[in-house]
Amino acid sequence: MDFGNGIEEEKNNIMKGRWIVNIFMFVILLVGAIFALTINDKAPEKSAQYEISNLKLSDFNEIDINFPGRAKTSFKLSKNGWKMTSPYQTRADEFYVYRILSLLAAKSSEKLSADDLGKYGLDQPRLKITFSNSTLNEEFLFGTYNPITEDQYLFYNGNIFIINGGYSETASYEPLELIDKRPIATYEEIEGFDFSRLEQWQTVGLKLAVKNNTWSASDLDLIITQEDMRDWFELTWDSIPSKSLEFYKLDQRIGYKGFDILLKGNKKITFYRIQESPELLLLRKDENLLYHFPGDLGFTMLNPNVSKKEEK
Repeated sequence: MDFGNGIEEEKNNIMKGRWIVNIFMFVILLVGAIFALTINDKAPEKSAQYEISNLKLSDFNEIDINFPGRAKTSFKLSKNGWKMTSPYQTRADEFYVYRILSLLAAKSSEKLSADDLGKYGLDQPRLKITFSNSTLNEEFLFGTYNPITEDQYLFYNGNIFIINGGYSETASYEPLELIDKRPIATYEEIEGFDFSRLEQWQTVGLKLAVKNNTWSASDLDLIITQEDMRDWFELTWDSIPSKSLEFYKLDQRIGYKGFDILLKGNKKITFYRIQESPELLLLRKDENLLYHFPGDLGFTMLNPNVSKKEEK
């Protein structure tokens, strides 16, 4: 028997088998790759989005927020921006107001029949927001939350929608949180400071003026570095919000030290320093609002970067 030829033939058969397996695996991989590319080339399906309204933010100048068992919170647009008219009459935090207004541009993934308002808690709404002007009065009702998505059911213009719960959350803030926390309004242009009544500045009678971003002091013996003054102003009085605020009645029997901020148009705002540490409490006299600032920031607010010239 020719054992050599038999062994050689068996080797050839093994090699052919391996080639067949390799070719088969290559074909499977090729088919899989083509299938994957085909899937990836397909555009993702877009979920339906329903416009809740075709109203515009600029269409309205009044907003009313109603919670059951709570005083109404109202806002009105004035020439100087949004004002809170109820329960307080003061400047509004426009960031929050515009978050509430953004409801007008919201979209919903669902548009449901309004046959059964009770099913969605809309027969006794948790919240009602009304946008209005001289001719329009648009009402949005908020119901229960979807237990799966935590979105909220909304009723408007005969339809039920489901929207992000953040709209309701913003509107539910306490009225104090919706007041502008900046001690100086954005429309109030600062032209100077009178710190002369504060203890640390009484000897020099510190008064500062700024015009065209250039600072000057009433006392010519004071040294002012323009870059330092600009840094001080940007870090303190230039639209810096307080941590919190509250309404406060001043006790005139207590001799609180005060200072004035001078505004464009010969206007003046008087502040009283109610407390300096551990946090600075400043009362704005015309608003009866007490602004809370961290102690380190508060110290900087009342101590600008000026120094006395050394005597020769």
